Amino acid sequence: MTVVADLWGDAHGPGRRAVLADVAAGAAFAVVVGLVQLLLLSWTWPAAVLLGVALAVRRVAPLVMVAVAVLASLAQLVSGHIAFVACLAYAPLFATLGGHRDPRLRRLGLVCAVVAVMVAGTWAWSQVGGDQPTDGHLTSTLALAAPTAVLVLGSWAVGYLRWQRRQAVQARADATVQSVERRRLSDLYEQEQERARIAADMHDLVAHSWAVVAAQADGARYVAGTDPGRAQEALAVIGDTARSAMDDVRVLLARLREPGGADELAFEKPDALVARMHASGMDLRVERHGDPVAEGLLAMTARRVLTESLTNALKHGDLTRPVEVAEDWRDGYRLRVANAVATEDLQGQGHGLLGMAERVAVVGGTLTAERRGDQWVVEAHVPAGTR
Repeated sequence: MTVVADLWGDAHGPGRRAVLADVAAGAAFAVVVGLVQLLLLSWTWPAAVLLGVALAVRRVAPLVMVAVAVLASLAQLVSGHIAFVACLAYAPLFATLGGHRDPRLRRLGLVCAVVAVMVAGTWAWSQVGGDQPTDGHLTSTLALAAPTAVLVLGSWAVGYLRWQRRQAVQARADATVQSVERRRLSDLYEQEQERARIAADMHDLVAHSWAVVAAQADGARYVAGTDPGRAQEALAVIGDTARSAMDDVRVLLARLREPGGADELAFEKPDALVARMHASGMDLRVERHGDPVAEGLLAMTARRVLTESLTNALKHGDLTRPVEVAEDWRDGYRLRVANAVATEDLQGQGHGLLGMAERVAVVGGTLTAERRGDQWVVEAHVPAGTR
């Protein structure tokens, strides 16, 4: 059942605007061309109407499109009249099959194109050649069959090349995402290594300091009654050692908290992130209001939400259309990222943002990620009190 469902229509479904455009084009074609053929008293008007129906459903039901287009062809062959203007509708139909994401439909389109050329050649030969072919008959047959080959095979090839281009763009996007993921994992590894080094340093520091404190405390206790001066010196050493250890621990902890430190390694600064997305082929349109906060929980949360949103757009969006980013720092942080939805992958949108929504909620903010028409929109708000 899954195979039939996938072939019967696009499992993910095209955008609403594209479907409405197809319906409008199909209806206009059926009415205009069909009416012209009817006024000319031609029996090809049913074929024009059928081709209009095929145009209307070409995205949502490709198998229905193929069946209706075959009926239109049979109607013309049976009547013995070919509506050459109506036949132009076969171009977008074969382009749809050639560029379809399902390889079975691409192969079906190629087979149909080859069969169409063979049928057109046979029909043309029967019309001009008869039982006594001549060189002139052969020329006339080629003159009728060649345009058919150019129309159907050329249209299928155009659709196939468009599909290849989309695959190439997606491959580059996937490579970029993998590069980002490798960098993130590398940064996380460095972060853990840094924490391990800090833990080892802190262990050595505390162990050494407490060993000194213990030794001096024992010495002070032994000489307290007989040599108060030495006992005072031992107590002074204990105080100095404790203060020095506290200062060193503060330095180690500061290394964990400093901007660009261990917790910040996996998230770039906004300008660097935008530049890298531009370099990956994303047409990024950024609008920013207010002065960005450089440090603190607000800045960290904002960077993480922006990174997740743009990575999501890079992974699932249509890179042939611009990605719009609007940031507002005047009252906390507000973010809106809108990207066109790729028809090849309409599921899987925003999976990484689900965890981000929970993270934003923890600091009192809100985050929504949803499809609106042919766009995927992420909106986030982090309140100004987040520090």
